Amino acid sequence: MSWSTRFLSERRQAERYRVGRVFLAGDAAHIHSPLGALGMNTGIQDAMNLGWKLDAEINGWAPPWLLDSYQAERHPVGAQALHVTDLLQRITLAPAAVRAVRPILARLLLEFKPTRRALRRRISGLSIAYPPSRGKRVHSWTGQRVPDASLGESRLYELMCGGRFVLLDRTDDGEVALSAERFSDRVDVVRVPTTAMADWPAALLVRPDGYAAWADGGSAPDELLSAGRTALRDWCGSASAYAATERRHTL
Repeated sequence: MSWSTRFLSERRQAERYRVGRVFLAGDAAHIHSPLGALGMNTGIQDAMNLGWKLDAEINGWAPPWLLDSYQAERHPVGAQALHVTDLLQRITLAPAAVRAVRPILARLLLEFKPTRRALRRRISGLSIAYPPSRGKRVHSWTGQRVPDASLGESRLYELMCGGRFVLLDRTDDGEVALSAERFSDRVDVVRVPTTAMADWPAALLVRPDGYAAWADGGSAPDELLSAGRTALRDWCGSASAYAATERRHTL
């Protein structure tokens, strides 16, 4: 051996991601072993989670609780990243007897499709979900990452490039979409035929970072309309009396 060095894997996480007007994201908020390649995706998702909330605050419509939700949603994700990388670190530095059987066990585990899918989703960050407020009964999609979908001539993720909320309305009368007109400066509305996207909720409010803020599988019309108005008010703040140019998309 002509040269050697020592690698020290730091393992730290900030106790708070927000202190007043100071916010921490990425490596400033959490640092861990590079094993598993979780650092970049975790940091980028920190920024996506915080970015649209700061935009809402700067533009004056953020609900009072919105900025604090950054800590509530992203701190547990950072803790999970540390937990996973710690596990990988222990496996990598295991005793010789464990290292000898490690390749065999890895091949056996990866033969199962559910295991491969779970690993892909965990490493990419696509399995991350944000829990709803305690005591609330919500649709199973709420807090989950929303998949991409075809919306006629465009796709959902293309529409989301504007950094706004997207409200998908699959109801017959489209009243949920109509209730969002007062929020047209921050919400894009898409009317989807009832027969399309049959396995999707009847109404879905997608956050700018791609997560479901609210979903309803098809309550009674009055209940659905009331729930939609409440969700818009909770997530999008007070309605703008003089909203910017209306942006409505119809299939």
